Amino acid sequence: MNIRVILAVAFTVGAMTVSAQSKETPKTAVSPAEKAAQQRSQSGGEKWALAAARKTKSDKMDRTVTSSVKTSAGEKAAQVAIGGEYGSIIARYAAEYGVSAALAHAVIRIESNYRVNARGRAGEIGLMQIKPSTARMLGYSGSIKGLYAPEINIKYGMKYLGMAQELGDGSTCGTILKYNAGHAAKRMNPISAAYCAKVKKHLAGV
Repeated sequence: MNIRVILAVAFTVGAMTVSAQSKETPKTAVSPAEKAAQQRSQSGGEKWALAAARKTKSDKMDRTVTSSVKTSAGEKAAQVAIGGEYGSIIARYAAEYGVSAALAHAVIRIESNYRVNARGRAGEIGLMQIKPSTARMLGYSGSIKGLYAPEINIKYGMKYLGMAQELGDGSTCGTILKYNAGHAAKRMNPISAAYCAKVKKHLAGV
């Protein structure tokens, strides 16, 4: 009697297991060809995404560079216009003190970039960044504020540049050394050498 019960239970459990397994959705086998196709598709998608990201980055860089070029061109045009505003004053005093107008413009661009209200760390003032003490040595008797006026600043700055040219060896760098480091300077220094290099670039139209 016990054996029959055990057999009956075993049969019932086996039947239930087979029935449950038959209800499960069988997994579809993937062939090697299909697997390779899926991998190619995934790889292609990744490549497309990478290419899109690179293009976006490139577009941003192009816009940045273009913007920078436009700004530089605009600033250059503004500098030319401002330089022209003081051109007649510069030409007049350059001729009076025997300095070329081109050299005078180069010095002003480097010293102040044509900014009338420029103020240096050591108290230099205006377009040609002349010190009040230097201006007074050259005969100026007005106020410090008065040195900001373009006419006055260019007059005394050009007078100082003309004297620097006379005291120098006649070369561009000799003149710049005396203007930048002082009339008493005798040996070229790194700062004045760099200054002279900038002047030469401006004179060459770079």
